[in-house]
Amino acid sequence: MKNNLTEVAFKKIEPSHVDKRGTIVDILEKVPIKHVGFITFKKGAIRANHYHKKQTQYTYVLEGEIKLVTKHFQGGKKSIRITGPGDLVSIPSGFIHTYLATKKSSIIVLTNYPRGVKSFEEDTFRIKLV
Repeated sequence: MKNNLTEVAFKKIEPSHVDKRGTIVDILEKVPIKHVGFITFKKGAIRANHYHKKQTQYTYVLEGEIKLVTKHFQGGKKSIRITGPGDLVSIPSGFIHTYLATKKSSIIVLTNYPRGVKSFEEDTFRIKLV
């Protein structure tokens, strides 16, 4: 499950193709994915407050606005970033991440580690960041 990420990375994803039929957006390429999830938030909802030792997580914001708070579990400075539609956040293992929805929101989460109930909990370490 090794990855080359050492920091949380943010990227605005632009459409790769637009025509009269609609839009195509390529979210990830050349990344092995073992789980894809869809998560919704009511305004004010807080999710995550944990980190993973093995998993790299990619979060693509579909709608709304989410304040993402991150910090490496071994210390360092807390980072706060507002994300919105079209933002892709790459979260390497070892980074505590917390989502706070400032409005009704939805995201797609892609991971390189299986997230079945048992396997997810084996690599999830809860730490209250927010």
